[in-house]
Amino acid sequence: MTKKKRKIDISLIVAIGVLLASIGALIVSTRQANIMNEQTKILLEQTKSNLWPSLSIGMERNVQNDGLKGYAYYIHNRGTGPAIIEQTFISVDDKFISKWSELYEIINVPDTINRGHGNNLLLNRVIKPNEDFKLIDWTYNPNLMNFVYNESHRIHIIICYKSVYDDYWKINRNGFKNNFEPNISIKLEECNNFDKPIFIE
Repeated sequence: MTKKKRKIDISLIVAIGVLLASIGALIVSTRQANIMNEQTKILLEQTKSNLWPSLSIGMERNVQNDGLKGYAYYIHNRGTGPAIIEQTFISVDDKFISKWSELYEIINVPDTINRGHGNNLLLNRVIKPNEDFKLIDWTYNPNLMNFVYNESHRIHIIICYKSVYDDYWKINRNGFKNNFEPNISIKLEECNNFDKPIFIE
């Protein structure tokens, strides 16, 4: 009877030992998985920081003794990664426009002034790191250039863009009379149209 009890006790001890070893292995593997998960997150953040776009909306104004000689709007990417343009909004006195001709209507450009300008399409554009993208240039149309410049405090531009990792930002600038108007950048969950017309030209 005593020998039988001993055998049962030894079997039980072995079973408990195996159970404890299994629990220990589970704890160790869970801890390793957590460490690897944290390392993956750190590597992803480091990779993101190497491909981080940073846009600003700039204005180039060339003034000489006899007046304004050049006037253009630029989008600058001073980040480390490409900026993918999702949406652009341009307004004048809170009236949103979808093309430049609507700007001229709102600010009442006279019919006697030629409405020609040079511009590039921003919709769905990818702006590379260190790229200066020219949005619009009035330099070669002095009459229109001076007229727009005099009304430029009324112009407001908002650009929503994302990184290659689908991180979203909104940059906006209100006024283009001088370069003291600040760029305001806000992190977003996604781009939305704010129930306003999107600028498409």
